[in-house]
Amino acid sequence: MTSIADVGSSPGAPARGRSPRPAGVVDVVPHRLSERDPTRDSRPAGSDGRIVGAPAEEPESRCTHVRSTLRSSWPQRLRGGPMARLNLRAAFMSGVSSNVAAQQVFTDRVNEVAAFRRSLTELHRRLDTAEISPVADRAQGRRNVLAFYGVGGIGKTTLSHELERVFHADAEADGRTDAVSVRVDVSEEGAADIESLVLRLRAGLGQLGNRWSAFDLALTSYWARAHPGEPLQEFLDSSPGMRRASRGANLGEQIAANVGEVLPGALGGLTGLAQRAAFGVYRAIRDRVREGRLLADCELFAELVEAEADYDTLSYFPYLLAWDLDRISRSSPRPHVCVFLDTFEALGGRADRTAERFVQRSVYLMPNVLFVITGRNRLDWADGDANGEMDFAGPHFWPGLHFGNENDEPRQHLVGYLSDSDADHFLREALVRNGEPAMPSTVRERIVSGGRGLPLYLDLSVSHFVELLARGTEPTVDHFGGSFTAVATRSLRDLSQAERDLVRTAALVDRFDAALLRAGQPMLSDGRVARFLRRPFLTHDDTYQRPYALHAALRHAVREADRGLPDGWSDQDRRDVAERLLSWLGSRTDMSVGRAAVAQALESGLRLSATCGVFDDWMVRAAQRLVEAGQWMAIGVDNSDEAPREPSGSELRAVQGAIEGIRLRRTGRAPEAVAVLDAIDVASAGLAGRLVRLHLAHALRNAGDYNRAAAIYGELLGGEFDAAARYWLCDYDYLNGRFSSAMDILRAQRGGDDAEEGERLRLVGHIWRVNARFAEAVEAYEAAISLARDSGLAAAEAKALANLAQTLCWSGDTEAVSLAATRARELLDLVPNPVELVKVRSAEAVAAAMAGDATAARIAVADTRSLTDGIGYRGGHNLADVAEILVSVRTGDRESARRTRTELDARTAASGGNTYWVPVVTTWIDGTEAAADCRPAVDWIDGADAALRRWEGLCGAARHGTADSDDEPEAAAGAHG
Repeated sequence: MTSIADVGSSPGAPARGRSPRPAGVVDVVPHRLSERDPTRDSRPAGSDGRIVGAPAEEPESRCTHVRSTLRSSWPQRLRGGPMARLNLRAAFMSGVSSNVAAQQVFTDRVNEVAAFRRSLTELHRRLDTAEISPVADRAQGRRNVLAFYGVGGIGKTTLSHELERVFHADAEADGRTDAVSVRVDVSEEGAADIESLVLRLRAGLGQLGNRWSAFDLALTSYWARAHPGEPLQEFLDSSPGMRRASRGANLGEQIAANVGEVLPGALGGLTGLAQRAAFGVYRAIRDRVREGRLLADCELFAELVEAEADYDTLSYFPYLLAWDLDRISRSSPRPHVCVFLDTFEALGGRADRTAERFVQRSVYLMPNVLFVITGRNRLDWADGDANGEMDFAGPHFWPGLHFGNENDEPRQHLVGYLSDSDADHFLREALVRNGEPAMPSTVRERIVSGGRGLPLYLDLSVSHFVELLARGTEPTVDHFGGSFTAVATRSLRDLSQAERDLVRTAALVDRFDAALLRAGQPMLSDGRVARFLRRPFLTHDDTYQRPYALHAALRHAVREADRGLPDGWSDQDRRDVAERLLSWLGSRTDMSVGRAAVAQALESGLRLSATCGVFDDWMVRAAQRLVEAGQWMAIGVDNSDEAPREPSGSELRAVQGAIEGIRLRRTGRAPEAVAVLDAIDVASAGLAGRLVRLHLAHALRNAGDYNRAAAIYGELLGGEFDAAARYWLCDYDYLNGRFSSAMDILRAQRGGDDAEEGERLRLVGHIWRVNARFAEAVEAYEAAISLARDSGLAAAEAKALANLAQTLCWSGDTEAVSLAATRARELLDLVPNPVELVKVRSAEAVAAAMAGDATAARIAVADTRSLTDGIGYRGGHNLADVAEILVSVRTGDRESARRTRTELDARTAASGGNTYWVPVVTTWIDGTEAAADCRPAVDWIDGADAALRRWEGLCGAARHGTADSDDEPEAAAGAHG
């Protein structure tokens, strides 16, 4: 107990050199509402904040990935490559259907601890008696969710922690050593990231030992492709909570050990796995899966290893954890596992429910784990209106969560207010004098009447009572009662001016630390801030990067209460502080900071912008950085419940709209992305508006509107996105045969970083290649390959290798083309890009035609068209047309060549790009003079006559009837580089 005599000392400090406590001193009991006897009343208790003790001393276009269809030796179920997302989803949902029916809403009052214990017992009873494990039978309805919902401040978080304490206490009492829990506050910055959730689940289960081979092998395969060159350990160390969970289970070492058992000597620990070593491990795992030598008894393991390495695929990985857990249960007593998901309204309240869908998928696929979900809103997963947004929606999937279930656990419970007797009981025990309640009964009655059973109201009232005593004021009835805002106002008045400013600053953000508070209040000393952080109305959890918080209900109440205080902040005061906080957050997003920290800072910044009407351009740059790194899902923050305030409203709406457009484009919905981005008013949005325009141009390119995209890129020249705009304008010039102007721009400047420089080199190679300057093209591509390899840019290296194959093919050297194609495909297995597979196969078609193997060439042309149709890449047919015309000319079928040329002409004219191929193939059919008359005219790099004669020379002999001449075209002699 802490006595009032200790006021002014640091909490927990020993009271050295003090005389015995005098009679009559009030004891402040550090008592959480959730620690009351849970059997006293059927209605719940609990508070999200700590009970107040003595005051401290004052002052976070998806194309179906098509593997090579050429490998006919692969098992039939894997031929064609990893499963398309739609097929992967169908595999996990096979055999499930539902009839949705809504029933009358119920309101219950039950003993929460008893409900939790019954839920755990019932879950394990069903698992032990099931004829078929629900892990394998995905059609079984799930009964593994216990949900508590209620208004803010009602005590849900404290209840969640209490249930976790009960879980471990019961296990200890039963002598169990196989009970583990995982806790995730989904409102934490970055917690909605499916990578974070899945790895936290794995870290928690790691407490049971290293028995998770299916998950660990699949994760290793995923990580090597999704994050080439990025050690897993860096991500595990990105936040205190993740770091503590992973290191507590030695997660990195566990995963490395499991991989090492399958592939001895393959790696010395995943924590420092280099990119190429990681790719080698993935390839070895994949090959063993294809051979049926690895976890063949784990259904869908092969499909998950082969599937595209993205968030959607990763959201199915909890199934592998459940499978591993199920396997453990066959040979030993079934472990007890509970996952506590708190503040779930942070997901369920979003307009875009993608993150919630991923979490729901995880819950559904782990039916042998009890999930305890607490939040403000009732889960609608068993309702009809969730269908379409959630994979598993309806009472068939969640029989325990629908309205009609009033008895069977686990189910949903409305967390109610405290009864008057419970509230009075808490007040009597919170403060005692000589073993008796320190609060007079009249004061307690006033507080109970005003609080109406809200635990947070009682917390603040106890704090106010102690403050009055500390000032030497005898509390009376008049000091208490009133609305929650009135109580918050009294609490603010209890503080000094400096501390009022600190609590106002804290109320602007979800979580904070000393550094953030000092950024908002730079005139205050470190000591003043440190003393404030010991205030009992603050909650502390060092699993967060910024460990301190005010309860959400208290944050809102402080903002309202502040309006009635003489020194209350004006909107401008609040905006000034918010700008300082925003600037501090931006300083934590430089290039040395990992993407997880950038995403967390951006999420906090967007919320500040929504609530305080502030904006800073670093948020635009951070969003673009995450997009370029392929982490567009990490910036899906939704502030739909906050009305953006001017002057930042237009900038905030622009960034939010850009994020939505990016999401649509990256998931293969380019027309929808164009519609969303086009509708955003960017007139006064500054840099955020230019971000919208950049991604609108990208979406237009994906949709095939090159002309309008080019016009927008032109608008962006000279600004923040100048480099990207110049590159894509060069690309547009290249597509339309304006080679000289494109080359002039490309020669004038180097790329800003290795990735940009690699793209510049590739585009230079493209221009040389279509001008039949093959030696120069090979030089550019090999430079791009070397740069990508040295920089760990696997995707860029794969693209440059595909381009190299497209260049070497004109020599007819099938061996050289095969080598480049094989190297490209190996990387494309790791960093999928189906467009590059089309290019590689078309290069093989040309090489076969140039070598005189018409049969092989025609097969490769057909494969190119098939791959093209499979991914909707319209440019692939242009490449197939060129190869097909080449075959026709070399075999003497000029009429067929002309028919294909007509189709090529129509197709390129409609798309507004690649029109230079028409004069190229015309040289083979009708000669250089006829080709020079083709329209639109092409600005060849060294003139039409020179370029077209080089192209004619490749196939000229065949046009005159000597198709099988063994003479190697002189123009291609440099293709070997």
